[in-house]
Parts: sequence; C-alpha cells; structure tokens
Amino acid sequence: MPLSVRYAILAAVLLIALPLHADGAPPSAQATADDLFAHSQWGKAAQAYSEIVSKEPTNGMAWENLGECELQLHQYSDAVQAFTRSSEQKFRPLVNKVNISRTYALQGQRADAMRILGEVSASGQGSRVRSMIATATEFQAFKTDPQFLQILEAIAPCRTAEYRQFDFWIGDWEVQDPAGQIVGHNLVNLEQSGCLIVEHWTGAGGAETGTSFNYYDIRDSKWHQLYLDNSGNAGAFPAMAGNLTGDKMVLITDETKNPVYRWTWYALAPGRVRQMGEQSSDGQKTWQVSWDAVYVKKNVNSTK
Repeated sequence: MPLSVRYAILAAVLLIALPLHADGAPPSAQATADDLFAHSQWGKAAQAYSEIVSKEPTNGMAWENLGECELQLHQYSDAVQAFTRSSEQKFRPLVNKVNISRTYALQGQRADAMRILGEVSASGQGSRVRSMIATATEFQAFKTDPQFLQILEAIAPCRTAEYRQFDFWIGDWEVQDPAGQIVGHNLVNLEQSGCLIVEHWTGAGGAETGTSFNYYDIRDSKWHQLYLDNSGNAGAFPAMAGNLTGDKMVLITDETKNPVYRWTWYALAPGRVRQMGEQSSDGQKTWQVSWDAVYVKKNVNSTK
C-alpha cells in the first residue's frame, strides 16, 4: 500500500475518533478541558488548562478552573497562583478570593484563610458569595470559630439601613376605609433573609386577592413593587419604584406613560399605617385619590 494512502487512512481514523460538536467540527481546546473538568479528571484537565493559559494568559475562566484542578490535586501553591491570576483578569474576583481562602484552609493556614475572608467582607459585596463560604467543605473546621461566624454575619445580605426602610409595613393587618369600615385584610411578611417584603391581600368579601413583591435594589438605589392579583390582568397594576421621602414610602409608575399612579405609605402611630393611591392624567399637575385606607395591626393595642 502506498505511503500516501496509509497516511490518508490514518488521518480518516483520527478524525472519526475525535468527538464532534453539533456542527461537525472537533471540540475546541477549551471545550475539551471543560469536559475533563466536568468529569473530575483533575490531572488531565490541569494539563489542558495549563496549555490554554500558556497561549491565552488573559483567559480568566481557564485560570480559575486550573486553580480548582490544582486544589483538588493538593498542589496548593500552584492553586493560589492560578486563582490569583484569574482574579487579576477581573474574572469573578470575589469567588477567586474565596477559592484562595479555601486553599489556605486545606493547608491548615487558618490565619491566612481568615485574612482573605476578611477582605471579602470589607469589599461590601460579600453577600454575593456568602452561600459559597457557608457551604464550602474546606471551611467545615471553622463552623464554630467565632471569627468565621462573625464574618458570615457581617456579609449577611440586606442588612444595611436601606433594606429596613419599609419594615413599618410588616405585620398582619385589618384594613379600614376612612369611615372605619373593614375593606380587607393584609398579611405582609419579611422573606428571603430580609431581602423581600411580600404582601398577601384579601378583600373584605374574600373574592379579591393579590400579592406584591417589594424590594430595595442596590443597582438604582430605589424600592420597587410588583403587584399581581387574581383578575388575570397582569397589566392592571403597573410596576412602581421610588424611595422613602421623609417618613413616607412613595412609589410611582413610569412617569413617561399616562396616567401616572402614585402610592404612599406612612406610619400614623404604633400599629397604624396609612396607604394612599393617587393618579394623575395631566403630567402630575393634579392628583386624584383612588384609594385611602388605614392599616390596623391585629392583636396590637395601638395606644401603647
């Protein structure tokens, strides 16, 4: 058999042996490394990622995965270096700080592990990786460590003052109109580790129900509300956003659309909250009251 034919057959065999993507092309080096990583083949994956970062030193994902491989292989100094390189590429810097701390913890270097976790806490963004810290097996030895517990408490989400601005609305309420007639009942709960206020409304007749989700968003520094009821009309209550102004929570719908709706909540006294709904069809020059009610907390002596 001529040599050229042998090479042609060998090339065809190699192509058949390679796994193909959906488009028929052989997998990329990254895809091959990721597959090895997904199957916990740490040694082979580490070699594959090492080849990638040698050619692509700014590949933050490859650096992070290389660090994890080396961590699993107990090559701790190499793991720290890889996680550091990933962080330097601004690829999940908080996650990679935690990864570095995990590596120190596995080596029994408690002080270094705590120092890195302290940096995560000081960033002000630690809540984003709190679940990772709380569940990482490498930190199991710290579960009763006062410093570790203090860090977990410090990075607990939704603990700053802004998240507590609407807490005065939390409670089990009887809702009355201005004449004192009962118009409904409202159970308002604090949920999701203090990050979400959920309203459960039931009209006096029991037929009308509704639920609102209220939350403070750090992205725009505003409170937001989304209300849905059992009418089936998702657009009946447009989303609102706003802020605590003085002692009043004021939320308003999209001001570029007509009419504009404004809702206001404020405490009248302990155990009593007023809620007002208004709408404007003239560019907010005038407002018409559409809802006015007083919330009276159940089983609470409002005179205290």
